[in-house]
Amino acid sequence: MSPLTLQGETLLLDARRALVWPAQSAVLVADTHFGKSAVFRREGLALPEGSDRDDMARLAAVLSEYAATRLFILGDFVHGALPRGHHFYAAFNQWRGCLNAEVHVVLGNHDRHLHTGELADVHWHDRLHLAPFELVHAPPESSPHYYLCGHVHPVVKLATRADALRMPVFWQRDNGLVLPAFGSLTGGYVVDSRAGGQCYGVGPDAVVPLPGRVRRV
Repeated sequence: MSPLTLQGETLLLDARRALVWPAQSAVLVADTHFGKSAVFRREGLALPEGSDRDDMARLAAVLSEYAATRLFILGDFVHGALPRGHHFYAAFNQWRGCLNAEVHVVLGNHDRHLHTGELADVHWHDRLHLAPFELVHAPPESSPHYYLCGHVHPVVKLATRADALRMPVFWQRDNGLVLPAFGSLTGGYVVDSRAGGQCYGVGPDAVVPLPGRVRRV
């Protein structure tokens, strides 16, 4: 984990693409995109099942490791419309029942057709003020508070003459922090650190600050 101080609060950047706020006993993630494989299979693309189960297990491990009592998902909880009675709802409710934590979801653009009544013991929000931060899905055009958000799925491209790689990042900006997408089946938007801010690269076991030579491709 990598500590980061924002607005006087100490936050931990976890390599499982989660943000930990010890003072609030909270874990924050963004863009879980649960049910994405089901949405793609419905459209005829045979993605394998199992990503939701793996992502929920990874998220439960983070909550357990930090003994967190609150989970905040910053939008795009699901990837698309899932009909009432879809097996995801039962799987999530079973997983939810094993957690010793409150679950809060800030609704994102992919959650427009979510049947929230199918999900037990979840608190739903359009946005949420948790001083000193504003929890939102997408970076707002303006906010009186420093925001924590997702939506962008920020990645960087690191290149040498011989090779290149795309790496998910936490993207610290002047007025907010953009979290990497938590879901396994998510793409990424390449950000240019020269436009401002600091990127923290998410490796297999650590999160590290990246140099400024990150370019859009």
